[in-house]
Amino acid sequence: MDEGEPRPTPLTAEEAERILQQVGRGALDTRDPEVRRIVTEAQRALVRHSLWGDAHSTRHRRYLLWGIAFLVLWIVGLVVPFAVVFGWFG
Repeated sequence: MDEGEPRPTPLTAEEAERILQQVGRGALDTRDPEVRRIVTEAQRALVRHSLWGDAHSTRHRRYLLWGIAFLVLWIVGLVVPFAVVFGWFG
């Protein structure tokens, strides 16, 4: 993909299933590198859909990162006052 090209939208589960059905029937020539790339993308999209459902994976990743950040700040908020009171900083 060139830098100037916009990023393609990800395949939906239905599109991925249709592509893989075409491959199963032998309607697509998988020796062509471009077709093989699309078939691989369809396989990945189907696996991603089976793991995450309909939601886009970046949204889940964002929620996970916010959750981890909240947890880290919460633990720091609990530990730092004790460290200051008991002189753990030197």
